Amino acid sequence: MYIEALILISPNWQVKFSVHTNASLLAMGAMLSQNLTKKNDQLMVYAYRLLNRTKQNYSTTHREVLVMVFVLHKFKHYLMGNTFIFFVDHMQLDYLVNKPHVQEE
Repeated sequence: MYIEALILISPNWQVKFSVHTNASLLAMGAMLSQNLTKKNDQLMVYAYRLLNRTKQNYSTTHREVLVMVFVLHKFKHYLMGNTFIFFVDHMQLDYLVNKPHVQEE
């Protein structure tokens, strides 16, 4: 059986960051990565947190937003002042984050 060690990279401050998030009924997790080779994202740091009983009762959308807020606090020293993109697997959030902005007159 072949096992490869996980290699974490150091940030390149000129390259956009990618934030991948997911939330389940029991926990939420995220990983911060960058695409330095133009092939695949390479992992920089990851984090997770177990949800307490109250947060386990949140709707899927609320749990997915909760993990986005968690990431902004946890990885703020990487993300503040830098370009980054969220990758979410929840279609409602995908729409909210990427919806066209309407100019009010």
